[in-house]
Amino acid sequence: MSVTNERLLIVHSSDELYGSDRMLLEVVQALGDLWTVEVWLPVDRQDGRQLLFKELVRRGVAVHHVDLPILRRAWLNPSGVLRFLRLTVPTWWRLHKAAPQRMYLMTSACLLLAPLARMARIRRITLHIQEPWISREAPVLRALARLTDQRIAISDTVAHFSGLPSTAIQVVPNAVPHPTENLTVPAQMLHSPAPHYVVASRWNGHKGHRTLLRAWQQAGCPGTLFVLGGPPPSGAQVSVPQLVEQFVQQPQTVQVIGEVPDPERWIAAADGVILPTDSIEGFGLVAIEAFRHGTPAIVSDCGGPAEIVLHEVTGLIFPPGDSQALADLLAGATTEQLRQMGTRARQEYLQKYTPEHFHSRIRELLSVRRART
Repeated sequence: MSVTNERLLIVHSSDELYGSDRMLLEVVQALGDLWTVEVWLPVDRQDGRQLLFKELVRRGVAVHHVDLPILRRAWLNPSGVLRFLRLTVPTWWRLHKAAPQRMYLMTSACLLLAPLARMARIRRITLHIQEPWISREAPVLRALARLTDQRIAISDTVAHFSGLPSTAIQVVPNAVPHPTENLTVPAQMLHSPAPHYVVASRWNGHKGHRTLLRAWQQAGCPGTLFVLGGPPPSGAQVSVPQLVEQFVQQPQTVQVIGEVPDPERWIAAADGVILPTDSIEGFGLVAIEAFRHGTPAIVSDCGGPAEIVLHEVTGLIFPPGDSQALADLLAGATTEQLRQMGTRARQEYLQKYTPEHFHSRIRELLSVRRART
């Protein structure tokens, strides 16, 4: 298919390269030959590196930083309300001038743009719901979502917590690209005791680092644990080095690597990837990142990740926050068991989570909606 003259405006709520940011790249790739795509990124949520912006520019996508009324907990106060009001007219005017045939809201945090889009006579609005609505803002999000005409959820968990009728929402699981070829094994893994486990996430309080490090100690420090990621630019965060010092009596078995430009090679070389989230998780992208390399995932039963992992088939599942249950799994896991689960995890990736599966489904949904309007 060739690009049409119809314009698609994609609005996103951050300029980083974490889960939802990478899914924007997949949406752009899926729809780039159906629409003329433009992307708006916010100016208030950046870590200074503009990684998503630079990647979109590299791919030749029209992208702009715009001061947008993005829903964030930090703005849920009188000064935040004033900021939203101040941005109402300029945002409406930008939308009116852009006049796209369809607008695509990449996260629920973008939903304040839905009424402004309606006011700007943009009637075709897709919402990609990438997070469970479990906070006090859920009723507001639900009301704003009714101003969209198409809703896509990344998992059954996310669809359930949206509170929207099942007929009003489509579930399309996330995807990750095929493995990069000729990845090198990190030097730290070559010189450390196996099995090698990797945890890769932001150091938010709810991501379960405390649970994991307690379990690691309770399991007798069974191998080497590599901790990737770093503290988020805002919101609740934990200090992983301090947690290691607090809970682990053999700290040499935990290597805090931090932010890395190439987490894929760490995941590919691991014997297992751990997602120890303590609260509800919408999907758990790192699980399928592990699957693509034939690496099993050990996840908490926190929603989305437990939809991906089949216990003792493609990985292991434990109750959220239960460090002893996780410790029992780690203590009992053998490298041979991990290898066998990894082989089946790779098959699961090929059957469900490739870019081809995701692109086909997104294109189908947007094509059908366009044909009907």
